[in-house]
Amino acid sequence: MKELTLYGIRDAAIQSGRAVYSVQQLSNLIGKSRSVAAVYLSRLVGKGLARRLIKGRISFVYDDLVIATQLVEPSYVSLNSALLFHGIITQVQRNVESVTPRNTLSYRNLGLAYHKIPGHLFFGYKSHQRGGSYAFIAEPEKALIDGIYLNLYSKKDLEEHMASLDRARLKELAVRFTGRGSRSLERMIK
Repeated sequence: MKELTLYGIRDAAIQSGRAVYSVQQLSNLIGKSRSVAAVYLSRLVGKGLARRLIKGRISFVYDDLVIATQLVEPSYVSLNSALLFHGIITQVQRNVESVTPRNTLSYRNLGLAYHKIPGHLFFGYKSHQRGGSYAFIAEPEKALIDGIYLNLYSKKDLEEHMASLDRARLKELAVRFTGRGSRSLERMIK
């Protein structure tokens, strides 16, 4: 079998459309064992062809939105980060904020924060192509609803952003959201 080069592995990874890899995902990509993939992962970082994110995870891109989406799966960029992406707000946040049905966690050194939401509320996002890869980003209306659900936004925040939102889409998402019993959100939307 032909020996893999680090450049060949990097190119294959980038062409796959994925930018963040675990040891297992790299193993699957190159068709080698996990132990061999771990060696390649270290060599890719050592040669500057990839960036180590956390132990056992590398990225071939420096796009925070792509990294946020692919580092913790499933997740999507939401809250102020999504509102900034859509041009609703202009203030850049310290962390890229995402939501996930997994436990809340933070990677301060990477500038990433994940907030837990129930699995049945994991909707209202779209895939956006970014630098040969992808990032899942909440629609502006869903980002606002996520913030209300997590008690990060107030009625004042909702009123402040209403002019920039699609009211019909906000109502549609709120109905889907409140169908699961979120009374506080229902009161705020009214």
